[in-house]
Amino acid sequence: MFWLSWAVLTALGGVWALASPMAAGPDEPAHIVRAAALVRGAPLEEARVGVWRAELPRIYGLTGEMPGCFAFRSSEPASCWDADWGDVSAPQGATTSAGNYNPLYYAVVGLPTVLEPRLGTLYLMRFMSALLGGFCIALGLRSVAETARRRWVVPAVAVATTPMVVFMNSTVNPNAVEAAAGIGLWLTLTIALREPDDRLVSRRWWRAGVLVVLLVNAKAFSPLFLAIIVLAAAVLAGWRCVRAALVDARAWPGLGLGVVGSVAAVLWILRAGAVSGAGIIAYPELTTAKALNDVLRLTSSYVEQQFGRFGWHDTPSPGSVYLLLAAALGLLVLLALAVARGREALALAGVAALVVALPVVLQVPNATQVGLPWQGRYLMAVSVGVPLLAGVLLDARSPVTGAAARRVSSLLLAVVGVVQVLAFGENLRRYVAGTSAPWFEPVVDPWQPPLPVAVLVGGAVLAVLAWVVLLARVAREADPVPAPAVDVRPVGAGASPEPAAENLAREQDASVASRT
Repeated sequence: MFWLSWAVLTALGGVWALASPMAAGPDEPAHIVRAAALVRGAPLEEARVGVWRAELPRIYGLTGEMPGCFAFRSSEPASCWDADWGDVSAPQGATTSAGNYNPLYYAVVGLPTVLEPRLGTLYLMRFMSALLGGFCIALGLRSVAETARRRWVVPAVAVATTPMVVFMNSTVNPNAVEAAAGIGLWLTLTIALREPDDRLVSRRWWRAGVLVVLLVNAKAFSPLFLAIIVLAAAVLAGWRCVRAALVDARAWPGLGLGVVGSVAAVLWILRAGAVSGAGIIAYPELTTAKALNDVLRLTSSYVEQQFGRFGWHDTPSPGSVYLLLAAALGLLVLLALAVARGREALALAGVAALVVALPVVLQVPNATQVGLPWQGRYLMAVSVGVPLLAGVLLDARSPVTGAAARRVSSLLLAVVGVVQVLAFGENLRRYVAGTSAPWFEPVVDPWQPPLPVAVLVGGAVLAVLAWVVLLARVAREADPVPAPAVDVRPVGAGASPEPAAENLAREQDASVASRT
């Protein structure tokens, strides 16, 4: 299951990578230069505040020119750039604003830069990003496949893997691994705490450790997002489950890996000054009241961006994408809140509230210095937890089981499949012809992607279909038969006869899990 899901997710990201012109991802030129300089050993020198320079083959410096005529202008096809390639291997100064970013992600996506400098090398960097993002989500899906109750969490994974997550995985940008590792960690951590299995303790916590390292070393705010994920999972599971995991020696290696990776990330941030401000009042008009008002007005835009706003945030998805995703997310959350117990509802509502509150908390205090630079993709590692927690709670508490649950799950998966295809088609159309061009009529001077448009569309449909079918296969579970609740605490530890969903028939769950 892990290998198949990794391959499908990588293929989906790979098709998106070919459907967007190079440097069409947000800030992609800066991240390409950072990765190339790191892997090729080119020293970065700070040219001015917030900008670093390195001597690299010309192809990497050209990425800063590639989106110049179509970025922020969605009606302009990517063919507007009149390529002046010259000698792409000749040394040339290239600049980046990511010179002090954590090097881990760049060390992976920059590996193709050891090859001959050419346009294909840049696309290989995108494929490495898709490979890494697919790896993280596949780890989380492997954890899901080990549980017996997964009818609801599987469509929740589909909803969490929004078109924006897929698009970011297809570009060179550390937000990609941050969001993908967030999905994997939400799933792995909540399942490891809430549904312990003696046979799987070590491998689950090793997975969690790897995902923590990839997440926490992505961006400057990643340690904060990790803390939110850990806290929410702990609240959801309860102290008894958390304590049981902490005292289990089999979990220690994975936990240790996560701790070491987190310490390394924090040390890098402190050393590089990745979250420090310049101390200059550049936006005196952004008083606290005005900044608060502006951020709250932008909240709906942040959510829209998390669903799918492509390019340099200049290409929205079709309106039906937002409606369908909002409906699917709303259904999961409302059903989960209806069946959740007090602590569980608190965890789910708290994460949803943080999606709204964090852009306020992280922008308003420093608005006069840095403005309001927030974008929805910055918070995807946290926001993906909303549908995922809802799915976990529904599997534990929902009275809707059997045929009814199967039909709802299948409907949600079908909706997500339609959403992914529509979003891909709109993004491809934007670059080939521009958003103002007619859908099915020829245009003058269209952009020519690396593969024919028909091949890319067919590949995208097949990749989305494979993703939906794979998820449907994972969701196909044997509905567990509830057993009398048994409190597993030792006698004298305050054991209570109160029913608990976590103490359903363990033997049936284990037998189903072993077959996956």
